[in-house]
Amino acid sequence: MINILIVLSTGILIGFLIVKRPKLHQLNNNLLSWAIYLLLFLLGISVGTNKEMIQNMGKIGYEAIAIAIASIAGSVFLSALLFKFLFKPDAK
Repeated sequence: MINILIVLSTGILIGFLIVKRPKLHQLNNNLLSWAIYLLLFLLGISVGTNKEMIQNMGKIGYEAIAIAIASIAGSVFLSALLFKFLFKPDAK
């Protein structure tokens, strides 16, 4: 756990130092995008090699769609509710 905190703290410090340098900031954004692509690719390999996951793909797919729809609906509902209460028109 301490290793994770050290790495996170180091990243925060470096981020604080490069935020004022646009070229380094852009390079960081590009590296971050490629790191995410690599992680997604490795996750795909992990799923593809898991026989139980492949056998239950249909069931997992329906559950994932249901969770995604419920998440989107909840986000839209709560956003509309917050918008209604936080951004009231000025009564004059």
